[in-house]
Amino acid sequence: MHIQGRKLKSGREPLKGVLNEFSDSRTITFKERETGDVVDVEYQMEENEKGYFSEEYRADTIAREGAKVIDITAFIINEEKGMCRWWLYDVKRDVGGQDVIWHLCEQWQAAYGYLCNSVINYLLNNSIESKGNIGVITHNFDTDRIRAEFALLDETIKEMEKGAKHAMILAKRKGSVRLPILQAKRKLLKNILNRKICFRDAGRDIELEFDVKIPIKRDCDEYYYHLICKNTRC
Repeated sequence: MHIQGRKLKSGREPLKGVLNEFSDSRTITFKERETGDVVDVEYQMEENEKGYFSEEYRADTIAREGAKVIDITAFIINEEKGMCRWWLYDVKRDVGGQDVIWHLCEQWQAAYGYLCNSVINYLLNNSIESKGNIGVITHNFDTDRIRAEFALLDETIKEMEKGAKHAMILAKRKGSVRLPILQAKRKLLKNILNRKICFRDAGRDIELEFDVKIPIKRDCDEYYYHLICKNTRC
């Protein structure tokens, strides 16, 4: 069994957008261009394991233009133990506004789909268990703002459903969007407050709990997070 990857020699930088493959413990440093945040992805590898890393990974069958990608895709495969652990994380300065959350969820869904099509489904066909973590590394996961956004949407939708004149004013403020779109956003925000995402992938209903990782502030206003990748059962 083999997952197609580019061999990453020691000391070399990983190529962007492809699966970089290696078989030794190492730390790969990711730096987010917009925020300047630094994430050290430390692979703690056992004998006969294979590690993979990609920045902004997308499947070969997905066109680059318009593709939703995530900052960090990482996984470790242990064929002898029949295990694979994966990590999907995006790095953002703040998470709180509807637009940011909507985009983040699109990124998570796409990243999970890419990983399933390229790796997870293949592993399952070879009797290898696959589990992982999905999440965001952010300076500020603004729960209060998300809760306020949810409350405003909930009020708007209830008024629109009653057909009140006041609801039409609120709808115009929201850009005259249709009720089903607002309902979908309300459901999404409710899930986010419960730290989970739900979507359809290849005809299946997927529900995943997500992690929120807060980096530490270092010198020169740089934010840093240390992500440890180890193939353990979860």
